[in-house]
Amino acid sequence: MDYPSNGKEKPEKEILDTAIEAAHIGGEVLLTHLSRVQLYEVEKKGDFDFATLVDHASEKAIIEHVRAKFPDHKVLAEEGGEIPGPGMYRWVIDPLDGTTNYIHGVRIFGVSIAVMRGDDPVVGVVHDPVRGETFASAKGHGAYLNGAPIEVSEHAELKECLLATGFPFRSKTLIAPYLESFKRFFMQVRDIRRMGSASIDLAYVAAGRFDGFWELNLSRWDIAAGVLLVQEAGGEVSGFIPGEDIWQTGNIVASNGKIHQKITEELQQIFGRNI
Repeated sequence: MDYPSNGKEKPEKEILDTAIEAAHIGGEVLLTHLSRVQLYEVEKKGDFDFATLVDHASEKAIIEHVRAKFPDHKVLAEEGGEIPGPGMYRWVIDPLDGTTNYIHGVRIFGVSIAVMRGDDPVVGVVHDPVRGETFASAKGHGAYLNGAPIEVSEHAELKECLLATGFPFRSKTLIAPYLESFKRFFMQVRDIRRMGSASIDLAYVAAGRFDGFWELNLSRWDIAAGVLLVQEAGGEVSGFIPGEDIWQTGNIVASNGKIHQKITEELQQIFGRNI
């Protein structure tokens, strides 16, 4: 794959390579501490939002690697917040997506790293260290799993589809309409999965393992890499309602494109504009 340079900053091929390296570094931190996680103090960030010392250790290792290569780039990380910089690129990092799974020994979690220009992801990497799977994409260059091209599924009927979702744990007041959406889809699709890691869900949509995904109130670091993966794999990403800015609301629908309208129409009926 050829990555053009704009002459002002390093080409995005080097940015992608660095993102993959950084994701692997963060993943190694997660694996190293996995068997001992219950020994560590768990930090309560909100009523239902947690972080461990491992989140911080993974994030620190990732940022050190990134800043060594691109000291002018901005960084937005889940635990450490914003690091300013004069460059046009901003790294959006979730050092451990699936913290609750990790804390409980459920081995479904990952490292998510996106690089954005404004609200436009140009590089996206989701790394699953347990399974040794690295999903990577660069804008205009497709999506890949461990170097092999991936594409979204071809299913066009909901009855053929396996969907994924996540419960709105940060917005529990929305549980009633959310459960209504779950019920409606459950009655129409082959089955539904709840993995506990939005970045993994989105990577699986990109790889054709899931046909679609919906969730409420996610953060930029949860979805930025996965959004690009799905788009570059030939899928579609939107909010629940027309014109919704997913970066502002965190409400996201991702699909193979063939079932996208069917999903959003159901969600619009349930949620309207009350989201």
